[in-house]
Amino acid sequence: MAARGVGVVPAGPGVGRPRRPVCSAASSSRYRAGGVTATAAATGGSRIGLSARLGSLLGAGDGGGGGGGRTAVVVRAAKTSGKRSKSRKSAEERERAQAKEAKEADEAAAADAAIADADAAVDAGASASDGVEGGDGTSAVVVGGEEVEAATSASAGAASASPRNAPSSATSSKPSKSSKPSSSSQPPLSRPPTTSSSSSRQYRSVTSAPPAQPEAGIDLTVVGAGAVAVAAIAYFFMQQKKGGQGGRAVRGSVQMSDDGAAGGGGGGAEDNVPMGNKVSFPGMPVFLPEEEDSSPAAPPLGPRKISREFKRALRDMMGEMRRFSTVDLHGRSLGDEGATYISEALAFNDCATCIDFGANGIGEVGVAAICEALKNNKALEMLSLASNNLGDAATTVLAEYLKGDTTITTLNLNSSSIGDEGAVALAEMLKVNTTLTALELNNNNIDYEGTCALAKALAVNSTLETFSISGNYVGGMGASALANGLRQNTGVKGLQLNGNDIGNLGIEPLCKALSERTTKLTNLDVGNNGIGFEAGPHIAAYIKDDTCLTHLNLYMNELCDLGAIDIAKALKDNGAIETLDIGGNNILGPGAESLAAALRENKPLRTLELGYNPIGAKGALALADTVKFHSKITTLRMGWCKITKDGAYYLADAIKYNEHITTLDLRGNELGDEGCAALAQSLQVVNENLISLDLGYNEIKDNGAFALAQAIKNNANGSIQSISVNNNYITKFGEVALTEAVELVQELNADRNLYIQF
Repeated sequence: MAARGVGVVPAGPGVGRPRRPVCSAASSSRYRAGGVTATAAATGGSRIGLSARLGSLLGAGDGGGGGGGRTAVVVRAAKTSGKRSKSRKSAEERERAQAKEAKEADEAAAADAAIADADAAVDAGASASDGVEGGDGTSAVVVGGEEVEAATSASAGAASASPRNAPSSATSSKPSKSSKPSSSSQPPLSRPPTTSSSSSRQYRSVTSAPPAQPEAGIDLTVVGAGAVAVAAIAYFFMQQKKGGQGGRAVRGSVQMSDDGAAGGGGGGAEDNVPMGNKVSFPGMPVFLPEEEDSSPAAPPLGPRKISREFKRALRDMMGEMRRFSTVDLHGRSLGDEGATYISEALAFNDCATCIDFGANGIGEVGVAAICEALKNNKALEMLSLASNNLGDAATTVLAEYLKGDTTITTLNLNSSSIGDEGAVALAEMLKVNTTLTALELNNNNIDYEGTCALAKALAVNSTLETFSISGNYVGGMGASALANGLRQNTGVKGLQLNGNDIGNLGIEPLCKALSERTTKLTNLDVGNNGIGFEAGPHIAAYIKDDTCLTHLNLYMNELCDLGAIDIAKALKDNGAIETLDIGGNNILGPGAESLAAALRENKPLRTLELGYNPIGAKGALALADTVKFHSKITTLRMGWCKITKDGAYYLADAIKYNEHITTLDLRGNELGDEGCAALAQSLQVVNENLISLDLGYNEIKDNGAFALAQAIKNNANGSIQSISVNNNYITKFGEVALTEAVELVQELNADRNLYIQF
């Protein structure tokens, strides 16, 4: 048997290239499934017939051979006739042997051309085949003691051709020595370029086992799709659980029935199948499109369900109402449901006289329940519904009940979103109610229409004593309407009009009406109303001869020095005002000097608020001289007045001799360490009156803190109880010094309470 491998045929007649290697990598890659099988006839007619029959047999089985493996039949011809049995031969026998080998080489060349023809046909067939993978699908076959590499083939014939010519179509028998090429042979076919990978042309011997086919592994695409489906189903289940749909279909959502299958809101089984697909599986989420109204409309949300914990809290509140006279339920998040539930405790309550329902989100329903319960209550006197979203509707319900109420005397409806309609309802109530003495409507949305209605009611009502309408939209015209109503009113003694922008247009008629009233006011608040210095004479004319007004608030207007001078003149003759707030009016030194001169003659004034007026050190000097011996003021507030350290010296000298000031506020005056040290020196003297000293925002550092600490130690029996040095530049050293001073005072005088705020 001839040896395997690449052999080179000796040069001879008609031999133009090396002999084709047996089972080379190039030849094994040229045969693919569905291709044409070419058989090279080497020697012996019977061997050609066997090769043809084998190719036909394997070609017939190509359909079930594993799909897409390379097929080839290579007949390795044993060249036994070409071997020499003896070493010494005659020249004639040597020529005969060389001629025979040359003929075999020509036949091999013809077979090679046939293989090229078959390879082109196979490549053409492979390009049109789908799902056919390249690979080594050859199998080893033994024919007559010789190993034959065989694979499935589509053709059963064997190709033959004459030497040095292109291969003919096919031949079925071994040609004789005298045979010549046929005149009908086809022209040679060019070898098509191959793009097969190196792995597809790998050399494999006929005795080696076929390469292992890739085992079917896990398809990651299928696994990923399954994971996504499971995650989607779990997500929709969680959303349904959180939303509390309870198996009810919602438009544009996903619904799962109790058995895990997708379900709709009242449709049949096929209504829940996605469009274009009538196949479903248990647990498959079903999307109900917005345009399809397959489920009934969702009912409106009912009352909030009261949980067990909330019900327990409500019972505790009801217990408080049965045990205490004053019950604070502010900010308990009752809502309408809680208010309805707790109103049962009001029905026959005979203990609680004051209840605060503020900031509980109570609306019309809750107010209606409270009013229904109050029909049987004869003890409640003060009711607060402030900071609830009552609006006009709930206010109207409450006003209707209060028309016949005979026990409630104080009603707080601040910050309750009450507009003109609600104000009109309350005005109608005031015309007939005879028990309400205080009504607070601050920070609502009452405009001119509601103000006029309330003014008309005040002209009729004679029992209301305190009327608060601050923080609304009264304006100058509304203030004029109120003035007309108050002129006829005989009950109101306290009027709160802060922050209504009444201006000079409203303050003038108001002051005139208040002067003409038979029942004088005791408390008037017209702060933050844009009142200018032109209103100074009208205010002065009102307070000059009034003997009942004790509290006057003119805070945050624009009186300036001129207005302050007019008011100061009136204070000399006024014998009633105890608290005057004139802060934030841009009063300078001259205005402060006029006020200081008035305080020498005024006897009842006890509290003076001058904060946020840049009176400077000059104004501080005038006031210090007054309070030193002549005034009986107990509370002096001069924060942010720019008195600096010089003003601190003047005031420090005054408090050494003053016998009345208990509270001194000097915040934000740029005192520094020097001003603080001056005040500390005055504290070392035995002072039996000063209780509170506020030195915040004064740029005080550790030296000032050390001076205060030393003053506290030197006057352990002093009357000072509170010192505030917050928002300064005191470090830990100053804080430690002040703390040690406080501890020392407590050791020496256990009954004294001293508090220092850093």
